[in-house]
Amino acid sequence: MVENSQIQLVEKPTTVNLNRFVKPIDIKKLVAQYGTPLYLIDEDTLHAKAKELHKAYSKFKGQVKVAYSIKANFTPAILKAFMKDGIAFDLTSLGELYFIKQCKADPENIIYTSVTEELEEYIEVLQSGVRRIVVSSFNGMTNLSKAASKIGGAAPLTMIRVNPEVGVKAEVRASYRNSKFGVPLNGGTIDSTAKMIKHLMGSDLLKFEGFHFHLGSQITDFSCYTHALDKMDAFIIKMKKENPAFQVNTFDIGGGTPIFYNDPVPTPAQMAENHISKLNQLAETHGTSTLMIESGRFLVAESSILVSRIVNTKEYNEHKIVIVDAGYHILLDAALLKQEYPQEVVPVVSDSKDKTTALATVKNTHLAGRLCDTYDVFPLSKVSDLSESEVGRYVSFYNVGAYSVVFNMPFHCQTKPPIVMKDSDGKFRLVRKGTTHDQLFREEGGELE
Repeated sequence: MVENSQIQLVEKPTTVNLNRFVKPIDIKKLVAQYGTPLYLIDEDTLHAKAKELHKAYSKFKGQVKVAYSIKANFTPAILKAFMKDGIAFDLTSLGELYFIKQCKADPENIIYTSVTEELEEYIEVLQSGVRRIVVSSFNGMTNLSKAASKIGGAAPLTMIRVNPEVGVKAEVRASYRNSKFGVPLNGGTIDSTAKMIKHLMGSDLLKFEGFHFHLGSQITDFSCYTHALDKMDAFIIKMKKENPAFQVNTFDIGGGTPIFYNDPVPTPAQMAENHISKLNQLAETHGTSTLMIESGRFLVAESSILVSRIVNTKEYNEHKIVIVDAGYHILLDAALLKQEYPQEVVPVVSDSKDKTTALATVKNTHLAGRLCDTYDVFPLSKVSDLSESEVGRYVSFYNVGAYSVVFNMPFHCQTKPPIVMKDSDGKFRLVRKGTTHDQLFREEGGELE
């Protein structure tokens, strides 16, 4: 157990191993074929991350299941890669359900966690064969009951999304008082875990399966998990006293596993070490048989690179502005969260034997996008290297696999970049075509005029 439930982070490392899964010579060939901006994905990294996250919880005395939150990146090639690993998929919309069905994923490996929880939505979900549903409100649970009555068949395995209302120190918090997500353990209204459990235990249409909570994203202070699990322990004891038949079969502790952008972060194993003893105690005391670990960002972020071309530069005083043909329309978190993606200028691949002479580095370099917007300036990571930033060179943005592709937007009539995947056999293949201005024009109603 880590002392004080918190990993003590070290200072900036002298070296950071960025995932350079593609060589400069390959980048040169790929941009010649597909242009820039260009997303690159490494399949081996996807498999490695799924395995690493599962292994981190290997000391749990029960079954461990990893679930991928596809909201982070729903590229079909990524979904199909994870299907090879046998992991589950966490969905939150009918659109995501359509994608996962088109990829022919097993409904048994799907968890559906809606925010809207509409009756028609649940009818379609149950018709698709999905039976593991997370409800987040009393009204949502009622709608699920109505849908189950209409569809028939086995009762949906129903989990309750709990808001443990614990303090979370994270870039994005999901657990706090009066949050839109989940329901509190106790409360004066029907939207409380205690009242929903009482209803579930008496239902013939739904079967209570367990609990789910999600505390936030990029969590490095793990004390919030300790506090949340302590509250869950006390709550389960209370529920068992009120109903001897009460049984928790699945415990889903959500995500939050951090990845590197600017500062060193703990590994999944260090994260698990913080609360594995408590999880085992819960399992031994209350009979939890399956532990669910969800992740979006950790599983996909480090698998991807965005390659962009330097299209202009300008200098004044001791400052240099480097402008690339990307922008926050394809890396929106750079503007929303000031995400400090690591960047570096791609080394020159010369066709001759002449060595490239290094260019002078300007003291203060700023990396800007091609959008006419003040916020389109990319924050720099501590490991970013923009030396030799000259027109015509390429810049690699690392760890962009999460919440980039899904936020692509047509600001300034910008089109979606193509995506190329490096398969496990080392070959590159196009997995998403770039869109054209003609396609965008028609999509925006141009053909209707």
